[in-house]
Amino acid sequence: MAAVLLIRALAIFLLLASSFTLAPIPTSDSTSILDLDLTSTPARNAISSTTAVTEPLVAWDSHMHLIDTVRFPAKPGAKYQPRRTYNITDVALFEASIGCQAVTVVQPSIYANDNSLLLETLVALGLDRARGIVVFDAEATRKETLQQWHDVGVRGARLNLRSVNKTLAPDVLAGRMTRYADAIRPLGWALQLYVSMETLPALEPVIARLGVRVLLDHFGSLKMPPWSPTEAQVDPYTIDGFASMMRLLEGNSTWVKISAPYRLSHAPGPLWPDLDPLIDELLRLAPGKVLYGTDWPHTRFEGLDIRPWTRRLMDIAGGNETVRDALFRDNAQRFWRP
Repeated sequence: MAAVLLIRALAIFLLLASSFTLAPIPTSDSTSILDLDLTSTPARNAISSTTAVTEPLVAWDSHMHLIDTVRFPAKPGAKYQPRRTYNITDVALFEASIGCQAVTVVQPSIYANDNSLLLETLVALGLDRARGIVVFDAEATRKETLQQWHDVGVRGARLNLRSVNKTLAPDVLAGRMTRYADAIRPLGWALQLYVSMETLPALEPVIARLGVRVLLDHFGSLKMPPWSPTEAQVDPYTIDGFASMMRLLEGNSTWVKISAPYRLSHAPGPLWPDLDPLIDELLRLAPGKVLYGTDWPHTRFEGLDIRPWTRRLMDIAGGNETVRDALFRDNAQRFWRP
C-alpha cells in the first residue's frame, strides 16, 4: 500500500510540475506563475488563482519536512508529537500552491538519526526535484552509507540544538561541528546549523576553518526583542550575534535561510513585520547568500498559511527581479546543485 501511495504521489508531483513548465531560467519578461493556465486539470486540482504566489519559475523550497505518524512515529523523548501525517502527496499539493518545483527535505528532530522517511522521499522524487539534509552520528556512520545517501540526493548534515532545547559549551559545539565537517567534506556536503545566533561570535573562527559550506537555519535563529506597532523598527545590529552573521555572510562559506518567521517574531502573523528590517539588510548586503524556505508543515504551528508572508518577501525585494530570483531560485540552484 505504501508503495502504491508513493507511486501515485510521484505521478501527481510530476504532472503538476509539467503543468508549470520546467524551462530554462526565464528572462525578466517570462511568464509568472499567476499567468499560467490555472484552469488545466492538474492545476485546478492542486491550487486556485487566489492562493498562487508570484514566484519565479523553477522556484526552490530549501526547507521543508515530511512526517508519517503511522509508519514512522516520533522517537521516544521527542519534544513534540505531530498531529498528523504529511506525506509526499501533501508535498506535491503544497509546493504547487506556492510555485515551487524543487525541494530540500530536512530531517526533523522527532526522528533523531533515523533518516528512513527522508531517504524514501528522495528516491521517490528523484534528483531533478529534491535534495536532503540528514542527521547522523558523525563518528559511527560508515563512508559507504554516506555515499549511498549522496547518490539519492543528500547534500548536507544538520546539527540541530534549538529544536531539542539544548545548548553546548563553545568548545564542545566546535568539536561536534568539526567531526561533522570531517565526515561530509569528501562529499561536498553542507553543514546546516540550527543553533542560537548568540553563539555565532564564538563560532566565527570555527566556521572559517571547517572547510565546508555552512548554512544557518531560520535567519540564524536570532532572539528578537519585544515588538510594538507604535515603536520604531528594530536595528538588526542591536541583536546579539547579527553582526557576526553578517560578517560570516561576507565570506565564501556561509549562507542563511530566510524561513520560519513565526518561530522568531513577536509581531502578529501572517506577515510578522518586526522581521522586515532583517530581511531588508540581508537582501541589501548578502543577496547571493540567502535561501527561501517554507518550513512546511510548520511543526508546532500546524495549520499556518505561509503564503501571505511569501508574497511579503516579494514586496520587500522591491521589484528587483535579480534579488527576487536569487532568493527564490538562483541561490538554491547554485547551493544544492554545485
